[in-house]
Amino acid sequence: MGGTLIEAAASLKSFRPKEGPPPPEDDDPGNPSVDFRGERRGNETHASTTDPEARLLRKGQGKEARLAFWAMP
Repeated sequence: MGGTLIEAAASLKSFRPKEGPPPPEDDDPGNPSVDFRGERRGNETHASTTDPEARLLRKGQGKEARLAFWAMP
């Protein structure tokens, strides 16, 4: 299966749950301190607030997941 990943401009901090309570307010809204440890995130349950079309994708096994767009040749 071939394809190209185009990196999205959105950051992982904007990748928030689609449903549920809003995150607690922080004293620095421009760069909120968020603890993602132990939290499982996936495209089914989360979406980017700054770029809703960006998906959490991985280039290969053992590589980190990042927000990107999937482009088919």
